[in-house]
Amino acid sequence: MKLLIHLSIFLLYIWTVTSTASCKSYTDKAKAKDTQGAYTNRQPFQDSIPKPIGYINDFEYLFTISERQSLDSLLQDFEKTTSIQIVVITIDSTMTTKDSLDAFTLKIANSWGVGQKHKNNGVLVGISQTYRKMRIQNGYEIEKILTDAETKEIIDTVFIPSFRNADYFKGTFSGLTSLMKILEKRYQ
Repeated sequence: MKLLIHLSIFLLYIWTVTSTASCKSYTDKAKAKDTQGAYTNRQPFQDSIPKPIGYINDFEYLFTISERQSLDSLLQDFEKTTSIQIVVITIDSTMTTKDSLDAFTLKIANSWGVGQKHKNNGVLVGISQTYRKMRIQNGYEIEKILTDAETKEIIDTVFIPSFRNADYFKGTFSGLTSLMKILEKRYQ
């Protein structure tokens, strides 16, 4: 019995040493090749820009298929009537860090070209259940008619209360509807 325990401890020790060595080896390779652009020191998927799927880009799987379709139709109809394009992305932890979520949503809005190109009238709504954080990025034309204070108020009073109850569809639907009402009244 003692022999079995000693053997188990020895095998666990060997496994730990080899696992640590392989992790160190990967880190060293990443640091060494960073100057050539082949590897970086960050997580493999962190700050990578996914391709857009449509108006609703649910990478965190917060919505059912029918909820995604409902939100997608809502935003598609809104764009047809106003030319304002609103896009939603849910962001999981493999895409970015909590501290860089705001910058990441801005990068996505610019990379995807949210809004009409010459009008800068896009809105990107970024939601992360994992980080318990969200951000709304407004295009330059939208910033003129919807202040940061108003955007924050919509987040705090419409989106977040439903999110606290884990009802992401209701919070997103209500928040988008509130945004759309304001934009529809003010946008020419």
